[in-house]
Amino acid sequence: MSKKHLVWKTNSKRTIMSNTYCRWILLYLLITYTRSSSQVNINLSYEETKKKEMIVYERCLIASTPDSKSYIAAVVEFAPKSVTNNSEFTLQSNTLEYEELIKDANKQNADIIVFPEDGITSYNLPMKNEMDPWATVIPSAKAKYTPCTTNANDISETLKNISCAAKNNSIYVVVNIAEKEVCTKNGCPEKRTYYYNTNVVFDRNGTIIAKYRKINLYIEPEFDRPIHPEVVTFDTDFGVKFGTFICFDILFAEPALNLTRNHKITDIVFTTAWFSETPFLTAVQTQAGWAYAENVNLLAAGYNNPSKGSTGSGIYLGRNKTSKAVMLFDRGTQLLIAEVPKMPNKVQSLKSEENTESEENKYAHVHDELRKKREVIEEPLKLLRDDVSLYQTEVLNGNATKILCHNNHCCNFTIQMPNLDTNVQYRMVVFNGLRNLAKIRWIGTRFCAIIQCSNNTIESCGSVVNSAATFNEITISGEFKDSKNSLIMPNTLSKLLLPLDNWMYQEYPQNNDKHVSIYSNVTMTNPITFGIYCRDYDKDIKSTASSNNIVYLFSILMAFLLNIL
Repeated sequence: MSKKHLVWKTNSKRTIMSNTYCRWILLYLLITYTRSSSQVNINLSYEETKKKEMIVYERCLIASTPDSKSYIAAVVEFAPKSVTNNSEFTLQSNTLEYEELIKDANKQNADIIVFPEDGITSYNLPMKNEMDPWATVIPSAKAKYTPCTTNANDISETLKNISCAAKNNSIYVVVNIAEKEVCTKNGCPEKRTYYYNTNVVFDRNGTIIAKYRKINLYIEPEFDRPIHPEVVTFDTDFGVKFGTFICFDILFAEPALNLTRNHKITDIVFTTAWFSETPFLTAVQTQAGWAYAENVNLLAAGYNNPSKGSTGSGIYLGRNKTSKAVMLFDRGTQLLIAEVPKMPNKVQSLKSEENTESEENKYAHVHDELRKKREVIEEPLKLLRDDVSLYQTEVLNGNATKILCHNNHCCNFTIQMPNLDTNVQYRMVVFNGLRNLAKIRWIGTRFCAIIQCSNNTIESCGSVVNSAATFNEITISGEFKDSKNSLIMPNTLSKLLLPLDNWMYQEYPQNNDKHVSIYSNVTMTNPITFGIYCRDYDKDIKSTASSNNIVYLFSILMAFLLNIL
């Protein structure tokens, strides 16, 4: 089934309604245009007339309004082109591809399209003292600036072209780009310029309506952290207010949970260049779990470079389901489009939710495509692994009923495992404490789960291999104390690095504590991860000035290694 067929099947009712309305508008415009043309003796060719008809007709098809029950979203899994130290080629090549993808999204009736982090520049960026040709000045949203129609020398051609693409296709566009800002106050950097990792949002007229500077940087020595971090939202003409943040931000309370819990934002645009880590933090696994936990629509656009560990995009509908998601094992670009139901006013409640399938498996088409691709993989997907030796673990040797604890955090396991695979091992795992992310941040985590190991060693855990092991039932529960300011989410992973299907998740708040469980009684073969994952923000170690210097030096080293490996 083609992508086009999938989209039109999803939006068939909406399209038929729009077509009827548009035909009347088109007829009126054509009559008016013909009369005015005849008065000034202008003779249009048949081709010119048809071209004008199609422009009017395509514009009419964009039908989402504040009264619509849904909108059409597009996200792009994008594989950038890049040449080291050649900003002109890199920026122009990727901008041209963006323009074509924006046209494609418009043809499929999308209201908004989201591109990934670093998609225009690639993440092969130079050090800060060489960043100037890669970056652009970005006017404030308050200026209501339209790069397409307003000339300014310090605005890059890339920004102008994306603005024109948004305007010409009448679509909201979200891109991530390197921003530069001249420093005019005390305490400026050496070149008196700040560089930011920035999301920019254009409305249907190509006007900049929002920009967000990444707060939580991940091995990005070329960028500065904003001195005054902001929570950024933007309104649309179809009645949805969006929030936006970037990649590593999703693992922190600021700005992500500030948007959902304090500002009650129900729809998020998320740009990312993720480096997937097993067993709990692969890209789609994290995106789906976060959207489910916060019960929001999440439009996630991922950078594609599997050989470095980067892939993963999707459109997630809170606790309803995942609409579209991909983890690509070979390098390539893919446009995902889906109808997104509008969320009701946000209510802080998470009692009992079931993630089950209807007659059509939501991942069926993706699974089939990925199985075919894995047979001819030329570039393996590189996966990081967490240090499982820090967990409390116990080997599963069949059916089990067990309480397992770590640092006063206890989890209950009930497992029915009729078929073992002697070549692969599964372990029950529990953790409560601090973990280090890429040697740059210490963060608080808690979890209860079962994970796959390729053999009987701890070092093999977090593997992704074929297994004949089957589970008829998995029930995992735990008491998550003092978790009012935490994020607790279901965390599941299949061999295809997509979330598992057919499970039930429950949370029962008790003052500041929560009793949480995840349960499946459907036969499951070869799961990689199944459990509950919690981010304890209050336990994070705050960075100091001296540690920031160490992090900066380490970031430079890591960025250098990423470019040469």
